Amino acid sequence: MSRRCAIYARISISSEESVSIGRQIESAQQYAAARGWQVVATFVDEGVSASRNRPEDRAGWRALMESTEPFEAVIIWKLDRLARRVLDFHLANEALKGRGAGLVAVENAIDMATPDGRLVAGVLAQFAEYEAEAIAARVRAARRHLLHAGRVVGGTVPYGWRSVPNPDGPGLVLAQDPDRIGYVRGAAERAMRGGSIYSVVQWLDEVGAPLPRASQARRKRTGWHYGTVERLLRSPTLAGMTAYNPGNTTKARGAELLRDPGTGLPVVDESVAIMSPAEWRALVKALDDRDSAQTKPRAMRSKTSPLLSGLVWCGEHDEPVRMHRGTTQGRASFYCPRCHQAISNIEPYVLEQFLALKGEHVRWSVVEEVLEGGAAELPEIEHRLSEFGTALQATDDDEEADQLTEQIATLRRMRRKLRQEAPKVVHRPVRHTQTYGEDWAEAESVEEQRAVLDDALESITIRRGRVGRGLDTSRLTFQWRFPEQLGPIESPDDQTLAAWAEE
Repeated sequence: MSRRCAIYARISISSEESVSIGRQIESAQQYAAARGWQVVATFVDEGVSASRNRPEDRAGWRALMESTEPFEAVIIWKLDRLARRVLDFHLANEALKGRGAGLVAVENAIDMATPDGRLVAGVLAQFAEYEAEAIAARVRAARRHLLHAGRVVGGTVPYGWRSVPNPDGPGLVLAQDPDRIGYVRGAAERAMRGGSIYSVVQWLDEVGAPLPRASQARRKRTGWHYGTVERLLRSPTLAGMTAYNPGNTTKARGAELLRDPGTGLPVVDESVAIMSPAEWRALVKALDDRDSAQTKPRAMRSKTSPLLSGLVWCGEHDEPVRMHRGTTQGRASFYCPRCHQAISNIEPYVLEQFLALKGEHVRWSVVEEVLEGGAAELPEIEHRLSEFGTALQATDDDEEADQLTEQIATLRRMRRKLRQEAPKVVHRPVRHTQTYGEDWAEAESVEEQRAVLDDALESITIRRGRVGRGLDTSRLTFQWRFPEQLGPIESPDDQTLAAWAEE
């Protein structure tokens, strides 16, 4: 009686002509014909990796196992077409045995229906697993070496950068794209000043920033997308660092970075960076902390003004809580997400106070903090020491604990040395040529108005009070910047003017 058989073929990359689906099926058919077997069905998995996908997770193999067609054997070209891990191979073979079938491998000359075939198949499956692991290890090592050398290893190049020929050797390296890096700087500066992601989206659309090529081709979008801008701002490339998450097999983006093997600190390419690592971490933290509704895509449809977003805080708690922007009975309002106190229509009063108390004074801005000496590295060292401390407490592996202890000691030595360079933090005020009121009058957009307001006002604290019958202004407490410069400037009298003239 002729033996009934099915054919199974798999390939991970369709361009591999040497092991193409067609060749695998042809070899299996010839094998069956030479033995007078009857091929009753053929099943295929194309573009599927055996290292990353178990047989039961593949559509073709599942269809084979669920087929109602009776067969006594499944012919494959080689054992690695079925699995590259010993456990996967044996589980698939046991499942076949459960339905009364055996596995046959053409190139390996193995028939799992015989004891000798099963013995040889087990040995070859172990070699297949070893080969897959060795290949993966070589690929990881090569990729790690290229990354440490500053080379581009493939994938999508971040927006604002491009791949250029390596001036120091073969391959490509990352460099700023002069046509786009200005838009990245502008987006980051607005976010660091407290602007919402949506405001950055609006700005990019207003200035006509070109879209990322992949986004434009895939979505055929005519404007910037909220998620695209958030990913752009969170990219460690802004600080000259490289995302590196070996072993991450999930679809979620990992948060790890390429690090120096000795110190554990991130590898930083200053020629690529537009900000320091400390500034980038502060930016990411600010994005994480913005949990108000106005930072979410749904809030993009809100008609309320974003001018005061991030400035209004609830004072009914031990620590101030940022109030969210929304509407109350159709009126623009702010509400506390914890105690739910709300206040409406405060923007006109805030602007009135701003112009009355600050309008006549010359505008001052406080530049970003300047870290001098070796202090620029201290925030990153402190961050890494905290990570190492957590890892040391969590590990039960003595060897790993020794490595962590050594790295902690190295970082502490570096920290002591940098602290001896007498670093200091400087907040440098810069005087403008016009008053707050003049700059406010010339501001043409909410972004420009907000920049003027940010230089004058630090925050507004809201407490409970009378509700209804108009705004209870006693509920608002203003925290002004440069509080010594408040109120209208009195005109000098005649005697003072005469004294100035004599000088």
